[in-house]
Amino acid sequence: MHIYLGQPEPSEPAIQLSAGTPSADQYSELPDTARPAPASVILRAQLERTATVERYLIAAGLSRPQAREWAARFRRLSGTYLLRKGHWLSVYKDPETGALRGIKYDLNDRQQISERTLGADVLRAHRQPIDYVTRSVSVAFEILRNFRQAALHNHVPAPIVETLEHALSARRNVGRLPRGSAVKLIYTEEVSGDGSYRLPGHVEAAEVEANGRDTMLFGLAGRNGVVHLYDARGDALGPQFLRYPVHFRYISSGFTYHRWHPILHCYRPHVGVDLAATPGTPVKSIADGKVLTAGWCGELGNCVRIQHRNDIISIYGHLSRLSPAARVGRYVGMGEVIGYVGSTGLSTGPHLHFGMEKSGRYVNPLTQTLGVNHQVSPRMKAFFDRLKRRYETALAKLPDLAHPFASHEERVARTQASPRRSSHNYRVSLRVRRWRRYHHRLHAFRRHHRTTHAVHTVENHIRSVRAM
Repeated sequence: MHIYLGQPEPSEPAIQLSAGTPSADQYSELPDTARPAPASVILRAQLERTATVERYLIAAGLSRPQAREWAARFRRLSGTYLLRKGHWLSVYKDPETGALRGIKYDLNDRQQISERTLGADVLRAHRQPIDYVTRSVSVAFEILRNFRQAALHNHVPAPIVETLEHALSARRNVGRLPRGSAVKLIYTEEVSGDGSYRLPGHVEAAEVEANGRDTMLFGLAGRNGVVHLYDARGDALGPQFLRYPVHFRYISSGFTYHRWHPILHCYRPHVGVDLAATPGTPVKSIADGKVLTAGWCGELGNCVRIQHRNDIISIYGHLSRLSPAARVGRYVGMGEVIGYVGSTGLSTGPHLHFGMEKSGRYVNPLTQTLGVNHQVSPRMKAFFDRLKRRYETALAKLPDLAHPFASHEERVARTQASPRRSSHNYRVSLRVRRWRRYHHRLHAFRRHHRTTHAVHTVENHIRSVRAM
């Protein structure tokens, strides 16, 4: 046995000592070297049919007992044993042996289940959010038929198109912009790491040129994070609140302080309006605000109360269920879905109880205005001006498709923004319409000519008979 109480004096300079040589310390340990495992082969595809996760695991190479164990862990995390059609599935395999190392399944566009093996029959499964990166998208296009068709043809997401239509509704009829009008647009989108998902964000800036008149829009986020659109002067664009929070069929009961209650059989105030609607119809917030209550409210059943500006609270009652956006303390934007029509609480049928409070007193929601701010606040004016100048520069770099004397580079960009196929289809359809119009007029002329000739023939015959 050798016992060392201290470091022995080296017999040679330390720089000359090396492991594996006679002069090296025979008790020093050799460093462990491990070759890293080769990277997995990833097979990612969009499922073409709905099947159990166990069935997909067996097809990936697991035995039935192993697949059953993997499926049990998957179900505990996801709450389902089915992999549904249209969802994305990633399979990780060993490049040398082909053995299954793990899977990753997208529950939706926000959450995914990851499950992998660590060896020795050890499994690890967890639920994780899908990572997104926010980026800006710039596009310029010319309107050949109508605004919506031109925007969708240039791959502008439908929510962005609806936002622009909603914002410009009070200034001009976007659906009737003349042919040849040009649109420049900058908006945000969220892209997942692998590019499988693209979620539209909000409009950053836009410019609409029609009949020699420009309309510019700039997006500015408020204190609650909701983005609103303003014109160049800082005035808000589009309606600032919804008159009705739901698409209803009729008003079954109005605002009154003396109403016969159909269930309690007594006269009592009805401080709201009942909007009869189909069960499950989405209920939307009438304006930006903060959720104060989201849950059971006694006689109103499932209800949501939202705090707005000017000490106004909107109330939505008898909901069948609440939206994930309706959480206490969360800010919601105008038009955001907070629940769905139902008949919970003291209710005789599916409808929405829509109420409103102002300064602690109930008011008629059909006659009350929210009095929202229609301009950029003075404290945000300097920031808005800097933001506007930056977006004006970015919009100026996009091709001016409506200008008759565009440069060669702009004409090339115009050709790229408006594909030749669309122009060709438009010219073909225009020729077809002209051809049909010509034949319609030709047949009308021939019918008129034959009728006139027949009338003249009858008159001549009558005259000849009279002459005899």
